[in-house]
Amino acid sequence: MKKFILLLVIFIFVSGCKINGSNQHFFETKDESITNYIEENSFKGSILEIDLEDQETVLLFKQMKDVYYLGEVAISKEKYSLSRTSGGVDIGNTTGAMWEFKTFQGNDYTLKISKNKEDSDSIFNKEYGLYISITNGKRQYEDKNTVNIIRSNQIIFIQ
Repeated sequence: MKKFILLLVIFIFVSGCKINGSNQHFFETKDESITNYIEENSFKGSILEIDLEDQETVLLFKQMKDVYYLGEVAISKEKYSLSRTSGGVDIGNTTGAMWEFKTFQGNDYTLKISKNKEDSDSIFNKEYGLYISITNGKRQYEDKNTVNIIRSNQIIFIQ
């Protein structure tokens, strides 16, 4: 019985180390986590920081001319970490793209970026030359009358 308990404790410890031993680094500030991500990934491009209603922050990365992806700044025990949350989307030959994402807090959103104003409530970002909207939950691309949960003052150009 003691061997079983010892094996169980070792198993739990090893499993916990694998989960907590991911490549995620935590920092004192949000800016430090962003700087670290840029350096670690040799990121060349620009970043928009977008604050959401539930005090969550997502980052829209523009890498190359028309390739975009999302990242999220998560807060855990008053420490900050940045993780990439989506694959790259190339909108070079299209008018835009839309994809769903889930935040670390478990909230579901849909991001839509487009070259033309397709949503009634989208925000034009001059640095990217795109209209941006994020909605709660899932939606269809054709939905035009959506409620954008970001406002223009919640989009900050980082670099």
